[in-house]
Amino acid sequence: MLLLAILCLILGVVNYFLLQPDIVLFHFLGISNDHLLHIHPHWLYVFFSGYFSDAMWCIALCLVVLVLSDLKYLNTIGKLITLLLPFLSEAAQYFGFIRGIFDWYDILTYGIIVMAFSLLSSLFKK
Repeated sequence: MLLLAILCLILGVVNYFLLQPDIVLFHFLGISNDHLLHIHPHWLYVFFSGYFSDAMWCIALCLVVLVLSDLKYLNTIGKLITLLLPFLSEAAQYFGFIRGIFDWYDILTYGIIVMAFSLLSSLFKK
């Protein structure tokens, strides 16, 4: 599961590099990309440029939470706090504490992913 989480993180970074290379991480690392990838149809471009990386990183977080809870490093409160991180990140963007654009669709994406992982993990434990 940790390898799958790392793969999700890598996919998210590559996606950002190809579609949104102006993120803070790339500025910090001194990386730039002047050749943006263009995807058609437009709705697919919107999904990949705006939501795919966030979804991959949220899935990676959920996978890490599953691993840590299986290893007994996280109790229920720890899982809850960790799974709230994507939502707290959006709230911090909304209030201007961190750079970024608050988006309700990000909240929806995170909610769907966290609920799906919660349901799937409870089904597999039975």
